[in-house]
Amino acid sequence: MKKLAPWLFLVLVLSACGTAQTPPQFVTLRPVAPPLSCADFFPQGDWQYVHAIRFQLASGGGGSAIGVVVLSGQDIRCALTTIEGLTLFEGRVKGSGPVEILRALPPFDRQHFADNLLKDIRTLFIPPLGLVRQGQLADKARVCRYETANGATADIMETKDGCWRLQTYNPEPQHNRLVRAYSCEWTAQSGLMPSQLELIAPGRNGYTINLRLISAQRLTPNP
Repeated sequence: MKKLAPWLFLVLVLSACGTAQTPPQFVTLRPVAPPLSCADFFPQGDWQYVHAIRFQLASGGGGSAIGVVVLSGQDIRCALTTIEGLTLFEGRVKGSGPVEILRALPPFDRQHFADNLLKDIRTLFIPPLGLVRQGQLADKARVCRYETANGATADIMETKDGCWRLQTYNPEPQHNRLVRAYSCEWTAQSGLMPSQLELIAPGRNGYTINLRLISAQRLTPNP
């Protein structure tokens, strides 16, 4: 555990250096069958997910952990544990409010770590806040483009294997993220739920996080 904690702290706190990017141009989406629904990319209602997590620093090194995420609207509660079950971190955030650390072992008790961890979780599981438009890229991929008040853009699009990927474009390039989802299964409640997720923070000080789904439990009754 002594070796795990420093690496897990670094992988989620280090800022990724990069070159500024701009979103690719797209054309207005013509009517297609079946129609693209931006809601299909995200779970509906409240959920609890448990993932096996592997992470790798761009500079080398890495480790593993178990992650638990509880979603309730825009609210998030999460925990990181060792494989043996020792809780390293537990925190929550309500909407756009501050991140609250509920339990943490050093160095996971630092606010900067908690803020970055919850931002990555929000990127993975919750639709971006802002104006959304539908379109089509040059490669014919259908895309939902979210534009936020702070000037950031997030494109989430279909992939040929029936799953999705997400790319963010921020005024500060070190905050950009690329997410790839694999082996998706669609239901009206879960959306396109992937069995595997990969989040990449690019740059010299970047990192890659791989999540393998262990369990998914819907916490609200079916409509």
